[in-house]
Amino acid sequence: MRTALFILAVLTCAAPAAAQPAGGAPPAPTAPPASEPPAATTDLEALRKEYFRLRDSLFRSRARAAAVAGAMYSSKLAIRLRWASSRFQAVTRASIRLDGASVWEDTEGSLGEADGTRFEGWIAPGRHQITIRIEAAGKDDQRFTSVIENSFVIQAVAGHDLVVRAVGRDDGDVSYAWQRKQRGSYKLHVDVDIDAVARPQAGNGKGK
Repeated sequence: MRTALFILAVLTCAAPAAAQPAGGAPPAPTAPPASEPPAATTDLEALRKEYFRLRDSLFRSRARAAAVAGAMYSSKLAIRLRWASSRFQAVTRASIRLDGASVWEDTEGSLGEADGTRFEGWIAPGRHQITIRIEAAGKDDQRFTSVIENSFVIQAVAGHDLVVRAVGRDDGDVSYAWQRKQRGSYKLHVDVDIDAVARPQAGNGKGK
């Protein structure tokens, strides 16, 4: 027991005391570690080479995608639509769907004001479905409204421009005849003409 106490006393005396400046002032702060050197020039060069490699790969991918799209979507479709009964019926809403997807919509009533191309774009050759929907209201009596919705199939031909001309109309008289004689009629229909025109090939001498 005496031996253990002696060893403990020796260790306590041997431990050096922390040096304190005169007057009990705290020790001066140590200098912060030096900042790490900037990235090496070789690292920047490697990043630059990687950037150019990725950029070239992206350009090649875009070129391949354009080539595939040109082969797949070699038919150009234009859909023209007008409303032939704007004198007595105002169009309140009109839309066109291509294969179930909306490609044109109007809620401003512009359909009855002018004839024009409502959609133009590239499609794959083959079978496609077009749906035309026209909502109208009588100008003399807005209680009389109508909806025309027609779907029809077209066949896109490779290397051809396909033009669809549609005309919607209501040849009835219910909106202005009902107040006078309490009878009238709706005569709703859409007439469609389709035309495929071969597109001139580059270098064949056409169009010169």
